[in-house]
Parts: sequence; structure tokens; C-alpha cells
Amino acid sequence: MASENVRRRMSGAARREQILDVALAIVDREGFHAATPARIADEAGVHRTLIYQQFGDVTGLFVALVDREGDRDQADFAAAVASAEGLAGLEQLRAVLARLIEAIDENPASWRLFLSPPLGAPAEFGRRLEVSQERVRKYLADVVADIGLDQLDPELTARVMHAGARELLAFRLENPGSAAVDRLLEFADRMGAGLLMLQKLASRLGREASL
Repeated sequence: MASENVRRRMSGAARREQILDVALAIVDREGFHAATPARIADEAGVHRTLIYQQFGDVTGLFVALVDREGDRDQADFAAAVASAEGLAGLEQLRAVLARLIEAIDENPASWRLFLSPPLGAPAEFGRRLEVSQERVRKYLADVVADIGLDQLDPELTARVMHAGARELLAFRLENPGSAAVDRLLEFADRMGAGLLMLQKLASRLGREASL
């Protein structure tokens, strides 16, 4: 009786969020193919017709889920960038990475959706992922330009840095015990130092070639 009362008292918006939470948990454990309307309704404790009323169909539910989690992850990224305000160059990137590690620890299912995409994702997922990745690469390219790595291709450097950061964060999700925060940040520091050395080497080779 108590659960029935809670179900009746929950607002439409709160019920929608609950259904999305249940869907995310199923997708995170077993993939999109396992998140059927019947399964979601059963675990959410609602009638299946409510899912259709809220989302139209299962594709509409998946798109809503991808949009919600994409917005959350982008908000986490924006917060990470804001947390590094006042820092510059590699120090800024290190601070952003540290904050993102905290974010995935706080909400691993959401981040796993984009860092280790499950099978059966809707077409909208790929579009949302590409928009998100392009935004991050643009930020990295701007930082590369600010650092003054003029001998390196900013776009390609940003892509390499982005791919490396994704791997570090995915490793943290998959192996939190092995992927200690200090280990990840130390590796990022060394990669940054490597970029600076590459810049110096490219500059020297450029000067020698001009002689």
C-alpha cells in the first residue's frame, strides 16, 4: 500500500526521471537491447503504458536518456573548465582532468555511456557523441594555441590529447583500483612534458633546416 501511495504522489516530471534512472541502470549493466519497455516498467514499478505516454516509444526513451546524460556530462566538463579558471596551459589541463576524474567517480554510469558505449545505441547517440567530442577538441585546440605549441598542428595535437584523456578516464571507470588518481595525473604530466619537448625539437629542426 505504501508503494502504491508513493507511486500516486510522484509528479509526472519525477516519474519521468525515475524511468530514465531505471533505464540507465539497465543499459549500464546489460546494454540498450536489454532495456525493453516491459523490463523498465517492471523495475520502475509502473505500468508499461506510462512509458509510452512519457516517451512515445522505446526509441524516444533512449533519445531522452542520451540527451539527459549528455547534458549532465557536458555540465561536468563545463564545471571542470570553470574550476581551472586562473590557471594556464598544462596546469589548466591537469586541473580539468582531475575534476573530470571526480565527476566520473560521482556518476560512473552516465560517463560510461559515452566513454564505453554499450551495444544497441540509437542513431541519436552517435550525433550527440560527436557534438560533445568536437566541443572538447575545440577547447583543447585553444589551450594548445595558448601554450604556444606553434610547431605542432593544433587540430591533430588536440585530437591526440582528446583520445589520450578518453583512455585515461575509461581506464578509471574500468579499473578504479589500478587507475589511481595520482597515477593518472602523473602520466598526464609526463605526456604534457613530452609535448613541450616535441615543440622544442621541432623548433630546433626548423632552425637547422633554414640554415
